[in-house]
Amino acid sequence: MKYSAEGAFPEIFKRQVRDEAKAAVIGIVGSEEAAAWVARRLRAIGYTVTGLHVVAATGSGVEECVRSELENDVLVITGGVEPGFAPAFEGVAAALGRKLVRNDEARRLVEEHYYMAYREQQGGPGGEFRVPREFEVLYTLPDEARVIPNPRGFAPGIILEEGDKIVVCLPTSVAEVSDMFEDDVDPYVRRLLGVSLSVTVNVMARTWDRKLLDLIAEEVAKSNPWIFTQVKQNVFSKEGRAITLTVFARAPEELSRKLESAVKIVEEALLAKGIEKA
Repeated sequence: MKYSAEGAFPEIFKRQVRDEAKAAVIGIVGSEEAAAWVARRLRAIGYTVTGLHVVAATGSGVEECVRSELENDVLVITGGVEPGFAPAFEGVAAALGRKLVRNDEARRLVEEHYYMAYREQQGGPGGEFRVPREFEVLYTLPDEARVIPNPRGFAPGIILEEGDKIVVCLPTSVAEVSDMFEDDVDPYVRRLLGVSLSVTVNVMARTWDRKLLDLIAEEVAKSNPWIFTQVKQNVFSKEGRAITLTVFARAPEELSRKLESAVKIVEEALLAKGIEKA
């Protein structure tokens, strides 16, 4: 089981835990899959997701949508951050009335990632190393942004506190977003609801059909939004892949009850499609 200790939560959450909270997700064109992933994760944690919007990759489009959704407790924007073009950061800064400023931590992360990619391309450290100017937008962030490292790509994410609201910006790729959310965003959004406990298990299946397992995971999440399901590329056995499920709770008894029910639901969903568990 994976537990989050109270002392590990960021200082941003020195406020009263809420019984209910609302969230909205904005997916900039091209990041729809990542936006859907985030919406499912928030529902499983316990949020009421009031909207899942797709907007054009323009600063003004992002600004308008962010302004209209700030009544939510949590707002997550996916996409719109790439070398030479960062309408997500521009739109969020404008909507919150913040300046765009150079962030030293983000700059270091961008330069380190670029340098590793540069060395790999060159086959070693040879040649002159200089990060292209178009990468500057990746570390020009809304003032007072907290940086989320991206272990898979150039674009960092950010977390902003706007009064009692939380605004998060993440990249386009669902692979990048899932890693960043699970590692760095989860503690923020879970603490707001007092959901300090979680457990993740793999239900192994006797099939290599990734599309079919994705469909089953989607159906389970749709009918049981408190179960977060996904099919991970690196989770498999000699007989097939797995559906990875995560449940969240405020108390150990609740966690155990949810886990038992969730495993049973996933196993029954597999059998309904003629798939045996491994």
